[in-house]
Amino acid sequence: MSNASQRYATPRRILLATDLSGRCDRALDRAVLLAVEWNAALVVVHALEPDYQTIVEAEHEVPSWRRSSTRRMSIAERQVREDLLGRDVPFEVVIEDGTPTDLVLNVAAERGCDLIVTGTARNETFGRFILGSTVDRLARRAPVPVLVVKGRARRPYARVAVATDFSDVSRHALEGAAELFPASTIALLHGYRPITGGLADSRAGDEAGRQSAVDACAGFLAAAALAPERRSAMQIFIESSDIELVVRDFAEDKGIDLLVIGARGRNPLLDLLLGSTAERLLRSAPCDVLVMRKPQ
Repeated sequence: MSNASQRYATPRRILLATDLSGRCDRALDRAVLLAVEWNAALVVVHALEPDYQTIVEAEHEVPSWRRSSTRRMSIAERQVREDLLGRDVPFEVVIEDGTPTDLVLNVAAERGCDLIVTGTARNETFGRFILGSTVDRLARRAPVPVLVVKGRARRPYARVAVATDFSDVSRHALEGAAELFPASTIALLHGYRPITGGLADSRAGDEAGRQSAVDACAGFLAAAALAPERRSAMQIFIESSDIELVVRDFAEDKGIDLLVIGARGRNPLLDLLLGSTAERLLRSAPCDVLVMRKPQ
């Protein structure tokens, strides 16, 4: 248990990646809530990318007060400070020219941030979330956990679900969830496929598949670094279905606040994907998603 506690220490510095649009308000509210809960400092990062107005101003005469190269930076910083006015958290604002993903990752490394919080690009009809290229790249490349906020931050996370395939990667995610959210209830979710080869009927195949999953789950939990009381209180759901459907239905029916998923370790040469299952869950889950990358 001591090793797990060292690996999953409560974040002391949280990075909020924002484009200053209304769609990032939910991410800001959640980042502040977590900072208060964990007594952490907040680092707000915004990248100044060239826009149409900047190009126009470069090519035409503009009023003197608009000619300063730092004008857009001042406006952005003022907006951030107004958004955080009255929030009881220490914060600093970093606004620089550059590519959003690179700036966020560089600042996270320089400031020693333990968690990156960001929002979705938009939410379409029927709960389909569009992540956007920056969010997608952060989830793939960040060496620290990335929290993608989709819902309103009404309260601390109370109901947490962890999707598992019983791998070391998902065990890392489970241990991290237990350490980061000690007051939350945790449900472990797994979707299995019936075993078909050599069995006479589908019922027998489903029973065999379920028993195999139950056995794998027992070994998975035995190897996890969890406190005995945490292990005994954990809810386990093993369903004969695709894990994406299990997560979606469970999150909607049980009011899950946060889904935790594991991602593969980073390969600087290949920039590995999250993995098809984790990537689908990140996009389709109807709740906030925390992506935890297993250290190499």
